[in-house]
Amino acid sequence: MHMRLDKKRLTSQRAALDARMRELGPLRSQTVPRAGWLRAVRESLGLTARQLARRLKVDSSNILRMEERETKGTVSLESLDKAARAMGCRLVYAIVPERAASLEEIVDAQSLALAKHLAGEVAHSMRLENQTVGEAERDAHVKALADDLKRRLDSRIWSVPT
Repeated sequence: MHMRLDKKRLTSQRAALDARMRELGPLRSQTVPRAGWLRAVRESLGLTARQLARRLKVDSSNILRMEERETKGTVSLESLDKAARAMGCRLVYAIVPERAASLEEIVDAQSLALAKHLAGEVAHSMRLENQTVGEAERDAHVKALADDLKRRLDSRIWSVPT
């Protein structure tokens, strides 16, 4: 069953998430320590793998494997959360825009990409019929189309690469 999206709610949700993500902005440029966060924090606290294992009621080899899995990107969030809590810490997890400053900018870029694609198809047809429009008129049309696609959260915006 296909549910219709509540576009007004999604727009509001996107704005609320963007506000929360602005607080995370400085963290985007952070790199993961070479040995992973788990090992870096554990060692900084002066905890051995054996001591952390005892706190988690597991074998110390499990801690070393968990640290290795973190560096490979295969550790579970649940495991990291348990280890963090055992060290008196908290796991913080977020998905943030990679290149854009906000989710709003991502939707803007995707909408514009689709509008340019659609306008390109129209321009091609018009050239075949010896009809052309000026660059300013075309740019205004693309902008208006992008705004409309965004307002409607047209699902096709995700069918074109940016």
